[in-house]
Amino acid sequence: MTTEFRVWSIVLISCIGSRLLSTIYYIEDLDSLRFALSMVDYDVAKLQPHFPAYPVFCGIAKLFYVLIRRYALAFSLIGGLSTFFTIFFTLKIAKIQNTTLLGKIAIFVVFMNPLLWLMGNRYMPDAMGVACLLASLYFATAQTESKTGTSGLRNAVGFFLAGILMGIRLSYFPLLMPALLMQLKHRGRLKCVIAGTVGILVWFIPLLSMTGWNTLIAAAQTQSHGHFSDFGGTVSTQPELWFRFTKLFESVWADGFGLYWQGRHLITACTAILLIGIVAANWQTLKKWTTEKGFKVSSLFFNPIFIGCIVYLVWIFLGQNVIHKSRHVLPLLPFLCLGIALACSKIMVLWRKFGSPFAWGTVIIFFLCYSYVTLYTVVQHTKPTAIAQVHEYLRGKQSEQDGKLHIVSVPLIKYYLVSQAIEAVYIPIKSEADLAELDQLETGFIVIGSPLPNRIPKVEKVFYHNPYMNRMWSEIPLFVY
Repeated sequence: MTTEFRVWSIVLISCIGSRLLSTIYYIEDLDSLRFALSMVDYDVAKLQPHFPAYPVFCGIAKLFYVLIRRYALAFSLIGGLSTFFTIFFTLKIAKIQNTTLLGKIAIFVVFMNPLLWLMGNRYMPDAMGVACLLASLYFATAQTESKTGTSGLRNAVGFFLAGILMGIRLSYFPLLMPALLMQLKHRGRLKCVIAGTVGILVWFIPLLSMTGWNTLIAAAQTQSHGHFSDFGGTVSTQPELWFRFTKLFESVWADGFGLYWQGRHLITACTAILLIGIVAANWQTLKKWTTEKGFKVSSLFFNPIFIGCIVYLVWIFLGQNVIHKSRHVLPLLPFLCLGIALACSKIMVLWRKFGSPFAWGTVIIFFLCYSYVTLYTVVQHTKPTAIAQVHEYLRGKQSEQDGKLHIVSVPLIKYYLVSQAIEAVYIPIKSEADLAELDQLETGFIVIGSPLPNRIPKVEKVFYHNPYMNRMWSEIPLFVY
């Protein structure tokens, strides 16, 4: 057994064990609810899950669920495996051995990344999508070896995984497109196209047989129109460009790496200052390393991975909800983790060479702060989000009262509560006119969201969770009248 194999074995066990330990046993938001419901009844027409249906992810999650009978553990198990393969292919793409100092630091930085860890426990396909994306990139960008032809086979594997990725997380595909298009210029392109087609058919044929062509087309049209024209949070519905840029940067800086943002704990400021200092002290080293690894600054615009990251950034900036959902930056984090790892490893090498305890101490303190922020956020994540707290509160009220509850809320909150067996007379609010009609109601009803302008509530509660573990509905007021 080689040392490299031992290291990968330890990483695999650590990834699976840590994610299983941080499993969440509640439905944290509406998106997670749809994937949880798909474990019981996979039905695209019922938005379980919503289009593009994520058939590969749901199929694997369903398999694990059948085997272990706990869908929460099934999602965490997928998250643990996905984290391992994310680390594995990040190092493979960068041509770093796991036995080197740089390799070990890179493993640590990716393993402890807060957003990667959180998404590894979410009932969602994002973590699995990142792992498949990196695997596809690794194989698709393999250098051509005319004598053996082995890289031609590897390229075909990359295209096959690209097809599989479309059944896991379709929105990640833009990052992969430049690498695939550049590879089509080389020999063996027909083999690659066939492999990619097979990768799509593997999941598309079963999906079509389960859903039906008409239902699938209807779901695709409805979701696509809604995403780009109504609820998707794209630039067409939320066009404030500077605000979108700010939230995108916050997604990487604060959500992605747990660094300081207004309102966050002081330790996140310490982490940010230390990281800036480490990177600034090693700027020349970063430039040198990128040159040695083939990522020359002068030729970045010909590098398929760099181009893919730029394309993906433009795509999520314009076409995704970067204001309320930080998870869209997830595929970019492993590449940024490599830069952080390189800067830290250079500091450590200098300490070994010159015996500088200050440099060594700086890196260690950064690791401690970085880990503390991640672990603290992960522990918070094991406790219910604001909407899950509302659900628990209403379930308690339901058991106290003989009759049904009367609940006023927006349709999405109604869907969340109904799907989790909160029986009530629901009064959905879709406009200001609906809100005005509530003046006619007598007492004995609950309003979730905004208070009524002409009434004083008997009870007022505010449910809250850390927005850096999930931005959606981080604060929900509830009023009893």
